[in-house]
Amino acid sequence: MSEQQIPAFLERLKTDKNLAGSLFQAKTPAEVIMLAGNAGLDCTAAEISQWQATRAVAKLVEDGICANGLRWRSLHGPGGLHVQIVGASASFGLWCPSC
Repeated sequence: MSEQQIPAFLERLKTDKNLAGSLFQAKTPAEVIMLAGNAGLDCTAAEISQWQATRAVAKLVEDGICANGLRWRSLHGPGGLHVQIVGASASFGLWCPSC
C-alpha cells in the first residue's frame, strides 16, 4: 500500500462518524494503526505532541475538523505525504510504510 491511499482515507474520515469518533478517542499508536487499517490505510503511526500536530507547516495539503472535534491535516513532509490528527487526549502522525 502507498501514500496514494491517504486521500481516500481522509475522504472516509470526513464522512464516517464512527471512524472519526474512534480516532478522536485513540490513546496509542497501535489503536490508530488498527483503525486506519480497518479503513483501508496501511500505515505507521506515532504519538506526537499537540504542538507538532498544530504548528504551522510549509507544505500543507489539506486540513479540517470533523463534527466530533477531531482535527486533522495532510502535509508533505520528509519521505512523502503525512497525516496528523489531534484527538481528545493524544495527537498522532500517520504515514505509509512506502513513503
